[in-house]
Amino acid sequence: MKLGFLYGGQGSQQEKMGYDLYEKFNEVKDFYDSINLGFDVKDYSFNKDLKIISETKYTQPIMVAFQIAVTKILKDNDIVPEYVAGLSIGEYSALVAANVLEPLDAIEIAEKRGISMEQAGEGIDTGMVAIMGLDTEIIDKVVKETSDEKDKVEIANLNCPGQVVISGEVKKVEEAVGKLKEVGARRAIPLNVSGPFHTSYMEPVSKELHKLFKNYEFKEEEIPVVYNLLGNVKTDEDIKEIMEKQVKSSVKFQESIEYMISQGVDTFIEIGFGDVIKGFLKKIDRKLKVHSANSIETINALKEELNNGK
Repeated sequence: MKLGFLYGGQGSQQEKMGYDLYEKFNEVKDFYDSINLGFDVKDYSFNKDLKIISETKYTQPIMVAFQIAVTKILKDNDIVPEYVAGLSIGEYSALVAANVLEPLDAIEIAEKRGISMEQAGEGIDTGMVAIMGLDTEIIDKVVKETSDEKDKVEIANLNCPGQVVISGEVKKVEEAVGKLKEVGARRAIPLNVSGPFHTSYMEPVSKELHKLFKNYEFKEEEIPVVYNLLGNVKTDEDIKEIMEKQVKSSVKFQESIEYMISQGVDTFIEIGFGDVIKGFLKKIDRKLKVHSANSIETINALKEELNNGK
């Protein structure tokens, strides 16, 4: 068995996220008690409703804090990955798992990134749609033909076979969806987002991260990280530069998973809620074993399955 950890992105959260872990594990309690941001992470994580914590400025640090807590518990139970990857904001949790970033630094960066992303999306009537059943090359051609200098639509996520997410100015997104249906798109599913994430509209966020990262140390990986930007591990690229570009670039998630499979990873643990990544993996390779880790119950079940070699 070769193990990979996958950290979910925005949309992988739920109410009272991490509360059972906080109550049971002293190391999780100490960790949450040490977080000091512009809002009370514990209060928002454990007490606020989903509508509030779905706001990007809250979601991102809350998600990273939760994923770090779960990773701590897994490590304490000798469950450690041979590769890690994250979906969008989840990539910062992957960097913590690989000991590139300190946990509290990652959470601070996530808060500032979330605020900056919200600000970059202000004044833009945003659309984001998952296009099903059409080749990426066709989608890429259509969105490029639809965009102009003022208003753009671009590929934001390459999730799995037959699912590509486009994002940008809503009228351009709608125009592109119409064209894509004409050339054979099976379905077009609107997604609820607050900004045109992972498109060139996030250029101001990339510049903010460039300045922000000067205040933080990014160490060399102790576990290989498969990056959204590359769909691969890095060679001589700088991690800070990768993460600056990540926020304004397409997420190559399918490519990332296929790389991990090519390296022998056959068992994945999804850290996040909703089994979003599990759905992607089953479309990439139905033979893969995928486990969830997001609560005491799922972690106990995971330990039992791994101990039994299932």
